Amino acid sequence: MGAVAGACVALAMAGGGFEATAFAAAGLIVWALVLLGLATGVVPRAEPPGAAVATGLALAGLAALTALSLAWATDDGHGFEDVVRTLAYLGAFVAVVISSRRGEARPWLAGLAVGLTAVAAVALLARFEPAPFGHPDADLARTLPAVLGRLTYPIGYWNGLASAMAAAIVSLAWFAASSPSRWVRSAAVAAMPAVCLALWMTDSRGGIVAAGLAIAVLVAVGPWRARLVANLALGLLAAAILIAIAETRDELLNNPVGAQAGGQGDQMLAVTVVLVGATLALRRLLDEPLQAFRISVRTGRLAAGVLGLAAVIAIVAADPVQQFDEFKAAPSNAELATGQVGLLRGGGSGRYQFWETAVDAFASAPIGGVGTSGYTPYWFEHREVPIPATRAHSVLFETLAELGIAGFALLVAFFGSVAVAAVRRLRAADAVADAGPALALLVVGFAAAAVDWTWDLPAVFGITIVAAALLTGPATVSAADGAPPPARWQARSRRRFAGGVVLLLVAWVSICASGLLLLSAHSLDSSRGAAADGRIDDAVKAANDAIDLQPWAAEPRTQLALVYEQAGDYERARAAIGEAIDRSSDEYRLRLLAARMAAEDDDPAAAHAELLAAHELNPRDPDIIQQLAAAS
Repeated sequence: MGAVAGACVALAMAGGGFEATAFAAAGLIVWALVLLGLATGVVPRAEPPGAAVATGLALAGLAALTALSLAWATDDGHGFEDVVRTLAYLGAFVAVVISSRRGEARPWLAGLAVGLTAVAAVALLARFEPAPFGHPDADLARTLPAVLGRLTYPIGYWNGLASAMAAAIVSLAWFAASSPSRWVRSAAVAAMPAVCLALWMTDSRGGIVAAGLAIAVLVAVGPWRARLVANLALGLLAAAILIAIAETRDELLNNPVGAQAGGQGDQMLAVTVVLVGATLALRRLLDEPLQAFRISVRTGRLAAGVLGLAAVIAIVAADPVQQFDEFKAAPSNAELATGQVGLLRGGGSGRYQFWETAVDAFASAPIGGVGTSGYTPYWFEHREVPIPATRAHSVLFETLAELGIAGFALLVAFFGSVAVAAVRRLRAADAVADAGPALALLVVGFAAAAVDWTWDLPAVFGITIVAAALLTGPATVSAADGAPPPARWQARSRRRFAGGVVLLLVAWVSICASGLLLLSAHSLDSSRGAAADGRIDDAVKAANDAIDLQPWAAEPRTQLALVYEQAGDYERARAAIGEAIDRSSDEYRLRLLAARMAAEDDDPAAAHAELLAAHELNPRDPDIIQQLAAAS
């Protein structure tokens, strides 16, 4: 439990694990642990079920196809990062499966609950008392005005944090209803108001919808539906009170850089602590009636019917046709500049345009897609709205665009195999109760990844990986199941040996790939540091070290070009940036650097040609248009 909670917090504090060094380090650690466990015979602790093998093969196939697509991708450097990230997810999946015994899902779920609650506490504390944290949300708002008023720290993206908070609510609701400890049940309910406030402050519609869907799944699959509803009612009532109080502190919520935000933060910190303490005391006082609370089948069905009718009325009242029209409408420049797109603001934040472009990219290469990391340059070249997007904001659409129908089929196989295994286990006569919350966590992860780029945030999508491993691995198989007959066991043992050999090979490849990425990133950081200190020779050497480690990547050669430019050696700078362009031919920013270096080298014709090339790759960029107008 402690390791899972620690991993949640560590990845969240590392910016959600978005940077290559973060997920490469995570992949290196998890695969090293897998390798060590296999070598010492500590794992697997139980025979991996067929569902886990099928799901793992789908994820491994996705990693292999991502690597294969480097053959037709236009940016092998960033494409290699995609491979390492997917291998890290595969490693986490394998680690959970082989480290679990039958019926042992609860420690994993407990670790997620504790870790995600800690992330919520850090997020709120950083907004209430930002000074020790360096005013993270305010600093981000200065460089990206659209995030003003949204809670982003520590993950660095409001929708990513919202997804994590939705998962936390599900986990807390489960332990509030199922834990044998009175203190744990009470603490789980007491934590809900703070987690719900963090979710509310992200201003994320997707996060709230994902939380609602997951709670509905959790209650539907049971068991202990009455307890779940009763504990959720108490926790959400306290959350509603806390949110209502927070809404009276407008500057804290919507303008963290304002003069009054600090005082309002002090107030909200005190209010939150008091309300959480009061909820803890009240839940403990009401423990016996809540544990004994029951709802008849007839009453339950009536309540479900009323809620269903209310949902239909709400949908009709919201005018879904108008909502869809608003979703399709591209946000204006003013909305993007001021951040007037969010939970209570309407619009689709450009998602319809992102998805439409992804479909166009798929249509241009339906079999294998445009190659891993290929969506970004395709968007810049074909976009119709001036949004500098680097993701399709949907793992479904982005996979379809970059890896074609083959990649999409593997992604569907991954989620589909988990869903089928979950349904079968929940319908089994000896169903493990903890399969319910694991399925709810899977719903959160799929809902978030389907409409956003949470796949690129290991702190967020890692929760989905753990849920998938629990639902397909031994952890949600009844511990009472008997052992297979000796003949079958012998056959399984042979397959297990062959699978172990393959797994060892995959582990070694993953460790090497992760290590290579980490070493290259270290060399690049060393080069940038040396350049900042004016140590040109050291900066050149470190950049060349990165080139030796990743000769296929554009970034090390770009860094070398920048160092030579700093030294005034424009001939070498232009040669290096040219080599970088050869390795990332669709990256318009490299063309802009080449234009700048050509101009510095008194070659206006070459500079103009590079500007034209940049304009072809990004025809709607206002800065490029302005530079071309000035040049002419």
